Amino acid sequence: MTTNEEIGQKAADNARENTLNKLDSHGLTFDYLTKKLKRELNAKETKVFNDKDDGIIYSKNMTAWTIRQKARQDAHKLRGDYPAEKTEHSGRVTLEEIIKSQEKEEENGKE
Repeated sequence: MTTNEEIGQKAADNARENTLNKLDSHGLTFDYLTKKLKRELNAKETKVFNDKDDGIIYSKNMTAWTIRQKARQDAHKLRGDYPAEKTEHSGRVTLEEIIKSQEKEEENGKE
């Protein structure tokens, strides 16, 4: 017998797989994103300092700490280093829908 949690988990897994397939088909593969993330972890930004007359006094490439911090957090999330976020789902499922879902699973299992 399939529980509501199992039905919800299957739906979430299917949605995730569909989303990943769409992203991959548009070139947003894991390898591509990894390369971009690696660049962000080493990001720099140009800081320009002006005098009162809008003349540039000093310009220098400096560490882009905000970009690096966000990239580091993304990397940890991808690695699964943070605990899972709690998500709550709500909705209505009728007993008829549950029974139909279970019957379909049983039919698919027999094939």
